Amino acid sequence: MKKKVAVRSQYLTMNISLNSHPLLEVRAESSASTAGKKVWHSLWSFKIPNKVKVFGWRVCTEILPTRANLVRRRVIPDDKCPICLRELETTIHAIWECAAVQDIWAGSCRKLQKRSLIPTDMMQLMDYLMDRLTREELELFWIQAWLAWNQRNRVLFGGTLMDPRILNRRAKEFLTEYKAAQVQLTVTQVEQHGSATWQPPPSSVYKLNFDAAIFAELDRTGVGAIIRNEHGQVMAAMTASGPKVSSSEEAELLARRRSMEFAVDAGFTKLIIEGDNVTVMQAISSSRINCSILGYVVDNIRHLIHCLEWARTSFTRRGGNKVAHALAQHARYSLDNDVYWMEDSPPPAVEALIQDVMFL
Repeated sequence: MKKKVAVRSQYLTMNISLNSHPLLEVRAESSASTAGKKVWHSLWSFKIPNKVKVFGWRVCTEILPTRANLVRRRVIPDDKCPICLRELETTIHAIWECAAVQDIWAGSCRKLQKRSLIPTDMMQLMDYLMDRLTREELELFWIQAWLAWNQRNRVLFGGTLMDPRILNRRAKEFLTEYKAAQVQLTVTQVEQHGSATWQPPPSSVYKLNFDAAIFAELDRTGVGAIIRNEHGQVMAAMTASGPKVSSSEEAELLARRRSMEFAVDAGFTKLIIEGDNVTVMQAISSSRINCSILGYVVDNIRHLIHCLEWARTSFTRRGGNKVAHALAQHARYSLDNDVYWMEDSPPPAVEALIQDVMFL
């Protein structure tokens, strides 16, 4: 049965000054501290997946998309924890203090159960734990924290809380399997045939479509991104402006990076990433070092991919990317503001959305 796209006109806008962003200030202050250097050195030396290391870095620099951070960035109005529904959802609350995660730590190693410190932030907590836990216990801690955060995101999209004993057992199994295999996360090679219409992702996976638009007369570019589930329902969407570029490839690469940042911040972990520029899609999925002037952007994108649990890069024809194209074109009307829709159909792309759903 075909699903209808529910159209609602409410959306959120956000205008961020990168020169005075509070989260960037926190990151700079934390990284410069002595405790911070100790944490970074330890974190990057752990034998855990890169995506968990990146998660740990985001936790300690206070840039996880918690409710408190999203309210600070004017993305959402409510800063209450979506799990306990009582406290302000800061990073320390989401990872350490919430009743749901306390149940996880209560079933973990005894050193975590017998804690005398009430930390004010994650950096203080990590400094405390590093003096008391072994290397193996710290590695397990980060796997547990990562699984707890993923569980929190699943609950946001209609899932249920896992039994803490099952989660802790899964964390131990995950770490054991990883160390036994020592397999780096890889990205499936780009599918080059391309589809003429938008195709839904498999169940439990989401599809991110992105596109770029060049506004030569304005010396600006536009970025459009949309994330949908297997029914074609909108999970998240964005339209944003970008800088002047020298080529369409540069515009597409910058659009892909921006859309990936959006997806990671929104908490998605399994993505098919789809665009209509085959050159750009191949550049990202290639294992070769990119020595071009845009190589640093390619590296940024690959780093973001490692934040995901699973990823596949796919090429589509323009007919399969109409919604992202419409959102990118709409950016010319909001050059000073980034516009986000969460579980809402973006009005600038409603016609394209309906056309996509009609083919499902």
